[in-house]
Amino acid sequence: MEILPLGVGEAFAKTLFQTNYFVLPADGEPFLVDFGYTAPRALAAWGIAMESVPRVLVSHLHADHIGGLEELGFTGAFLWEDRARLYVPENLLPLLWDHCLSGGMGQRLRQADGSTREAALDTYFTVESVAPGAELQFGSVTVRPFATPHVPGRFSWGFHLHDRGTGGTVMLSCDSCFNRANVESYGADADAVFHDCQLRSNGAHIHATLDELLTLPDAWQRKILLVHYADDWQGFTGSAGSMRFARQGERYRF
Repeated sequence: MEILPLGVGEAFAKTLFQTNYFVLPADGEPFLVDFGYTAPRALAAWGIAMESVPRVLVSHLHADHIGGLEELGFTGAFLWEDRARLYVPENLLPLLWDHCLSGGMGQRLRQADGSTREAALDTYFTVESVAPGAELQFGSVTVRPFATPHVPGRFSWGFHLHDRGTGGTVMLSCDSCFNRANVESYGADADAVFHDCQLRSNGAHIHATLDELLTLPDAWQRKILLVHYADDWQGFTGSAGSMRFARQGERYRF
């Protein structure tokens, strides 16, 4: 499989796109992991037509991970007439429309017979609820979701991806506080771990910090590709141990 980070930036980055992923299985159609508000521009920048990737797996409900869904939903429903398919962990699903998307996408739609109806999430998307412990199959890639600690009181998920065609395995932390148990459990068989990294500790502690990730043994550090970092990341290239900074728009093959 190929993993192409559409972006590698944190939520506040201005010179980097946000950390969302394009995944191309060895066999089968591509899919996206998250679709933040910079994702449509990132797809265009890397020469990928948005309508060619109509499946999105959602990790959590922050705008840098779902903020592009409004454009995707409107475009699919009104231009392509082909709704994108969303895969949403079931504990996020009740909040996705009411708390996140309805303000911009809720509207009264006129029908062919002149009547109207209220738009809902399924007006714009075909929605698949993902139960805890469920595995997803995207072509040759099997996806195992796992819970991550991110914002207290809010659900968040990471993903373990294995491609049976190539044998490659990747862990995506998505957004997570430092959690060594998750890294050791879901990264044990991984060829690479794409891990979010807060370069400076600011006391918020909703992402793993660089200092925390540096406590991992060197063998683990060599697996880690840092993502979700700040615009001034180049000043830290000599301070990341054996970890590497993932680059947006670069294709990683596993």
